[in-house]
Amino acid sequence: MHSRLLIVCWRRKLFFLGASLLFLLALWFWGFLYTTHITEDGGKIVSVRELMLGSAHGGRHESLLQRLGFHERHDPALDGGSNGVEPHGAAHGEQGSVQLEGDEGGVKFVKPTPGGLRSAKVRHTNDWDAIMQDRTDEGKQINQQPSGKGQPSRHISDEMRMAAERQSHYEHELKRMGVPVIAGLGPGGRPPPAQRLVHFDLKGAPPKVSYLRRLMPILKTLGATGILLEYEDMFPYGGSLLPLAARNAYNRDEILELLKSAFALGLTVIPLVQTFGHLEYALKLKEFAHLRETGDSPQALCPSYNASMAFVEELLTQVIEYHMPAENGNLLHKEDIERSTPKLTHIHIGCDEVYRLAECPRCRHRLKDQVFLDHVYNVATIVRRRWPHLRVIVWDDMLRHMALDALQASGIGKLVEPMIWVYAEDIYKFVQSATWEKYAAVFRTAWAASAFKGAHGEGLLMPPIRRHLENTLRWLAVMQGEGNRFSHGLQGLALTGWQRYDHFAVLCELLPAALPSLAICLSTAAKGYFDVSARTNPILSSLTCPEPTGEHHAWLELHRDSMMVMFSRCMFPGSMIYRFILRLATLTTETEEYTDAIRQRRGWLTDYNIRHNFSSAARVDDLLGENYRLLNAVSNLARTAASTLTEVYDHWTYGEFIEQRIFPMLEELKRLERAGEGLKKRRVWPQRPLPYLKPFEVLGIDEKT
Repeated sequence: MHSRLLIVCWRRKLFFLGASLLFLLALWFWGFLYTTHITEDGGKIVSVRELMLGSAHGGRHESLLQRLGFHERHDPALDGGSNGVEPHGAAHGEQGSVQLEGDEGGVKFVKPTPGGLRSAKVRHTNDWDAIMQDRTDEGKQINQQPSGKGQPSRHISDEMRMAAERQSHYEHELKRMGVPVIAGLGPGGRPPPAQRLVHFDLKGAPPKVSYLRRLMPILKTLGATGILLEYEDMFPYGGSLLPLAARNAYNRDEILELLKSAFALGLTVIPLVQTFGHLEYALKLKEFAHLRETGDSPQALCPSYNASMAFVEELLTQVIEYHMPAENGNLLHKEDIERSTPKLTHIHIGCDEVYRLAECPRCRHRLKDQVFLDHVYNVATIVRRRWPHLRVIVWDDMLRHMALDALQASGIGKLVEPMIWVYAEDIYKFVQSATWEKYAAVFRTAWAASAFKGAHGEGLLMPPIRRHLENTLRWLAVMQGEGNRFSHGLQGLALTGWQRYDHFAVLCELLPAALPSLAICLSTAAKGYFDVSARTNPILSSLTCPEPTGEHHAWLELHRDSMMVMFSRCMFPGSMIYRFILRLATLTTETEEYTDAIRQRRGWLTDYNIRHNFSSAARVDDLLGENYRLLNAVSNLARTAASTLTEVYDHWTYGEFIEQRIFPMLEELKRLERAGEGLKKRRVWPQRPLPYLKPFEVLGIDEKT
């Protein structure tokens, strides 16, 4: 009995001891919560009590009790007062809203009003709505930041990143294709030049008009807007200028058909008539020799003769009048004239490379620059007086070195538009920024001119396409940078295709051989950048090329295929000539390498061996093996040259081409063959030393003198 009582007492003691411990633990925990501080907002210490009562940060953090649906009255003086703004929810009387009403000493619940009553007796705002409004405001600060300032910034950043990725991919494709990468050029850049002219130089290898007409739709597809026609002696001059026309000059009906084709496609035609320099085709003749600046050179006209100005005016009159269908009706029928939008709007008066200037007795007392400027002014005045609607274009190279004051005083700024030509890759090397600034101060507008052939060697068979493309790309970048200097901007880009360097030079690259170069440069100029996509770039389709196959190789590889053999598979007008020229270029290279090796590196068929008839027959026979192969290949090419070239050229032209390009190879190979056969016949040779040529004999000078 005693033991049971003792057990009961110990249980009670343990119970009270445990309850006391729990009470003390709860009291300690409450004190810990009440006094412990937490870190908020960048390291500032805020107590739990302050956080619960909403006194932290000057009332910025609302009471945790309020967020739980309680309200504690505070002294307005301590709180900073009520802001007097009615919450959005209370203003709209939301059904089921919770209203809190404070007491001076405590906190109590208030039942939700059935209709969301707006009580005027409530001196404080609806705190539940305040909590929700505050959360909404915080959400807006976080969520609306992207949609306000942050979202456009993020959107712009994303666009910039995507644009950078696209540009990086674009430049990678350019490098893969061997296309020069020019800063600032690419898809989505500035618009291309408004005018894209294709220059036909007819003073050498003039194509048949039927061939030029076949090219017109292709040029239009590639982005051409007009044609710059330099006739020289291929125009059918009449009257006093009849001797100027070449024996194979176009007749008027042929030119009529050419202009009709251009008009039908909406292509403008700008005639180019040289009026100062490069008048060899006229001044070489006896009838016009008296107009030369110097008697020994037909290169330039003397501007001081009255007869010179009469000659120039007659030149311009015959060409301009024939190109104005609206006035004389000789090109189109009346209804065709009304439908045709292209009209003669410009005339190009040349005036480049006037090498012989101010040398004759009449001109030598005047400054060269003044002589040039006065002549340009006089010619432009003639055009504007007789054809007021025409705008006059002039080459710029003679103006580059002139002083600004001289250009402004000359008065040509309101009469002519300079066409600034550079065919090298570095445009600014030839036309510096100061020159652009000077031109902009004198002229309201200007043109630019690149080249697609005839600019990198007088005797080339194939144009270096990569260089011509880079020249075009560089010009596009320069035009974007310099066009804003002019009050009327830059008019456009002319892609020149020179056929001779001057009237007396041999032929440059033939037009069919340069057609792929023209297509690449023209499509680039029309887009304002090089389009790397074979589907959207019109080059392959316009030249009737097979679709590219395989993903391992780019559809254009300028760095690997410098001869552009890929275009030999195309079927554009003149493609047979293109393939013929490729074969000729290959044979020319092989022949030059062979003959150079014979003369310089091999020791049995040199000029010395031939002159002294002294060599090894076996060695000569070995060297002649390659000669026989090349001679046979070149002979076969010569036999097919006429039939191949006749598609585009008359017999005068292909005869000249064969004589310049094929006959020299044939003659050299035959000479070596004859010399080798002679060396092989000898069976007895003289003792050494052999007689040698004395210096006087080499120079052709009599030793006694």
